[in-house]
Amino acid sequence: MRKILFNNPIYLKASIENTKKFIYQKKSLYGSGNNLKTIKIILKKNLKFKNILLTNSCTSALEISALAIKHYSNLKNEIIIPSYSYITSGSSFVRAGFKLRYCDIEKDNLMPSFNSIKKLCNKKTAAIVITHYQGFSVNYLNKLKLFCKKNNIYLVEDAAQAFGSYFKNIPLGNFGDFACFSFHETKNIHCGAGGMLVVNNKKMITLSKYIFDKGSDREDVINKKSKYYSWVTIGSSFLMTELSASFLLPQIIHYEKIVRVRKKIYLEYLRRLTKLNNNNFQIINNKSNFKYNYHALVIVLKKNIRNKFLLFLKKFNIHAFIGYMPLHKSKRGKIFLLKSSQLKNTNLFSNKIIRLPLNNYMNKNDLKVINDKIKIFFNR
Repeated sequence: MRKILFNNPIYLKASIENTKKFIYQKKSLYGSGNNLKTIKIILKKNLKFKNILLTNSCTSALEISALAIKHYSNLKNEIIIPSYSYITSGSSFVRAGFKLRYCDIEKDNLMPSFNSIKKLCNKKTAAIVITHYQGFSVNYLNKLKLFCKKNNIYLVEDAAQAFGSYFKNIPLGNFGDFACFSFHETKNIHCGAGGMLVVNNKKMITLSKYIFDKGSDREDVINKKSKYYSWVTIGSSFLMTELSASFLLPQIIHYEKIVRVRKKIYLEYLRRLTKLNNNNFQIINNKSNFKYNYHALVIVLKKNIRNKFLLFLKKFNIHAFIGYMPLHKSKRGKIFLLKSSQLKNTNLFSNKIIRLPLNNYMNKNDLKVINDKIKIFFNR
């Protein structure tokens, strides 16, 4: 029986050829070369990103933003973040010395709740991390941006899954002081492991570049503002390699074609699933009319039978995934949970969430098999 993988990283012929071409040129595998520069040029043109740092992971992008915010936060030491998010969305800020305050999620889309965020805000709040889960945008993004500006709070878009998605007619990544993207192999496009930081706050640009380049002011030497560079702040080696960029560049160029394939699979998935008895599960669909990147297909079971469901699918070589363990339930993350925390929806839904397989190499028969097995499971 054909194995239906949860994720199957895309390998464009053009990516392979471009990587071979780069290697045969025997240029530096690490430094900033034509592939990195071309990616920036394309993204600035197509997605309107003005200040781009291509990183070795989305985690690195989050860590740069955390260190930059810490530098300007004075006595503010709290970050508001959805508990239902990836580990490094929280740990990046903890490493910079912040305390986490967990907001709840909405039951219809599993996105951070604006009401929950507002209740948590106080004089200690330095930043709000908004997670674009599944590549979706919250429907209050403009309101949140204004709220942050009014209360002198930094906004960070955790856009790890959201490359190519929009809010209204604006690409995600253009709203926060920082936006952090992933090019990990579980994403629509990838270079094995890679990421990107978009810096929209002009005050933060220079400092972010220093942090990005090992904490040095080498950027000033490059721009002929200084003769020698030295250590000026806390940073690390966050740069995406030119080798990784050579594999990523063709996917950036052909991104629209890649997403059209995902869209076709996604819509066929929805068509089949909606015909089933949805009294057994809820489909978390993109209910807005905004441009979407079709990153994931998530269902929420009505009953707490997730382990049985996953084991049943695995018998037929269908590999689904649980999503995240909430941060407030994790060994390290629970220390930030306040007694007054109200995480009703996070607690109610997090152990019922299933991410079904979705990748560019799936076909109609794969979708039929998944649909048929789900139907059998719930009819037993």
